[in-house]
Amino acid sequence: MLKTTPNGTQATTAVKFALRPTAETLADLSRPIDPRHLKTRKQGTATLTYCPWNTIARHLHHRAPGWCWEVQSVQEVGGSVVVTGRLTIPTADGDLLHYSAVASEPLESASKAPAAEVAASSCLRRAAALAGLGLELWG
Repeated sequence: MLKTTPNGTQATTAVKFALRPTAETLADLSRPIDPRHLKTRKQGTATLTYCPWNTIARHLHHRAPGWCWEVQSVQEVGGSVVVTGRLTIPTADGDLLHYSAVASEPLESASKAPAAEVAASSCLRRAAALAGLGLELWG
């Protein structure tokens, strides 16, 4: 995190957080997301309820301090972008919980965002669901 000092220079400060025990972290991740944090969108004739990637990130900050997201690969396969990523959550017990996911997006999608960006955010949401966060949305 950058912090501006009194003399106008910028210095990096450490971000402090407390790791939590594995069982507590997993229980907290499994709690449903408050419906006020969810959005809906039309896809064809269906209305889908989803949680935006930035809201997932905020929930991870609170429920799984120290979490890390890594995009492991981005590939073009048959007219789509395929993203593979891994969510890592450290715990106070010394465990590193790893959740890997894959998501794809057609290159010619209706989205205004780049296909790789859409696939990466979907990949994060899927990895978080594997950890229990927002799993209720995948019914």
